[in-house]
Amino acid sequence: MKVEGLEKLHRITFSIPSAFTSFAALATILIVANKLIDILRFSVFSIALAISIPILNVKFDLKKFMFLLTFFAFSIVLMRATSDLLKTNPVAGIFVSFTLLTVLYFTSESNLIEVTLISSLISLSISTTPLIVLGVLMGVLFVKVMDREFDGFNMGKYFKGFLLTWLTDDPRFFEDVLKERSVEFEGWVKCMRFGDARLITTSFHPGPMRNVGGARLVCEINSMDNTFYIHSPTNHALDPVSREEVERIMRSVDCRGESLLPMKPYDVEGERYVLRVFPFDKVKLMFIVGKECIDDLPYDLNVDGAVVVDSHSAYCKDFEPDILELKSLIDRGLNVKCEPCKLRYAFKKFNVETKSMCGVAVLILDYCNEKHVIVIFDGNNVDLKFRREIEDFCKKNGFKAVVASTDNHSKTGISTKFTYLPVGYDKRDNVIFEILRECFKLKTEDCEVKFSKRDVTARVVGEEFCKFISHVDRSCIWMSALYLTLLTTSFLLSLLIRFI
Repeated sequence: MKVEGLEKLHRITFSIPSAFTSFAALATILIVANKLIDILRFSVFSIALAISIPILNVKFDLKKFMFLLTFFAFSIVLMRATSDLLKTNPVAGIFVSFTLLTVLYFTSESNLIEVTLISSLISLSISTTPLIVLGVLMGVLFVKVMDREFDGFNMGKYFKGFLLTWLTDDPRFFEDVLKERSVEFEGWVKCMRFGDARLITTSFHPGPMRNVGGARLVCEINSMDNTFYIHSPTNHALDPVSREEVERIMRSVDCRGESLLPMKPYDVEGERYVLRVFPFDKVKLMFIVGKECIDDLPYDLNVDGAVVVDSHSAYCKDFEPDILELKSLIDRGLNVKCEPCKLRYAFKKFNVETKSMCGVAVLILDYCNEKHVIVIFDGNNVDLKFRREIEDFCKKNGFKAVVASTDNHSKTGISTKFTYLPVGYDKRDNVIFEILRECFKLKTEDCEVKFSKRDVTARVVGEEFCKFISHVDRSCIWMSALYLTLLTTSFLLSLLIRFI
């Protein structure tokens, strides 16, 4: 599942100026165009709108409230100026009632009847005429069109829950909607322990976005001492639907497993991927590294006798995995015979916050004087050029590197200016080279390696929801076009209704 469709909705809805900018614009409009707008009526309208916000439980802050007032003031002035040219008698309430109803409905916790009543009363402060019912009917029409169901999923309900979560930063609004069609999935949690360091992976996917559902999974795991998340082959269909499901998964984390005998690492190479294998007598830790591109891999690449890691370290816009090659590499990796080797380790993680990552962990593994370093970024994929720079830097310092990311979705859609940035896109990400210099000086220690696996059942969004979101992605254009068409129609009706 791609979340770009949801992010497009967010950028369209919330890419607005600051409260001060809107206030300055509003003051300018009222002063310069005072002959084109009834300031007393508009003041009553503004007060009524402000009162309605707590009544309807509208999730507006001052920034969005001021922008909405400025938008209405500008629209009314434009309408009056145009009507003077056309010599018509406008009814601004038609436009105002349509806009108010649609905006207040999708940004509040109230139902359609409550919003229709309140928005109609507020609109009467602009135009005391029954004609405002035309705007109300158009608003209801748009809401009903949005209430269409696709494969059992209600577009309007998901859109509203999504907007409320974005407005409040409270994931429960969207999570409550996700729960309605969630499915139960029997998964697992695996832990590889190197001395005091723990690498944890699960069969669940850390999405869908921001702080919603499973997107908290990476943060919860990384908040544990000496612990870092690694990303298994999985996809958005296995996103846990809520905080409660994430907590259920976290209760299954257990790193008190059986001891393992370390063996010398090796690579298995294919045309599009390299499999870096850290073998032990009972299980093998396998990193799938994309030569040019890698993203979410299918769940069935997880196999018994291995901890398979999707390194997520070669960002590209469009990715189609070569399943046959991947299965062949894993099969070959499982069947390589190797000899025991003494292992020493060092581990350190760093709280580094940039636009593209939330932190980084470095695990150094010294196998009989062959030094390896596992660099794990807490972010969503890695720029390929940046990854290669890290690999070259490590090689010059005597280390063979594997670079991975957690596929953390906590930054997905955080800003309206971008969806997310892979690690390496922010210049501040170059701090990794200072971090590596520090880590290369760490003293390694003997370590006992342990592996554990525990089964856990949690509710996830499921494949059908992913198909629905793909439909939302494709529908963004027509939904926006429909709204703009109705908005323009309400404006023209307000302008010309008495002329007609």
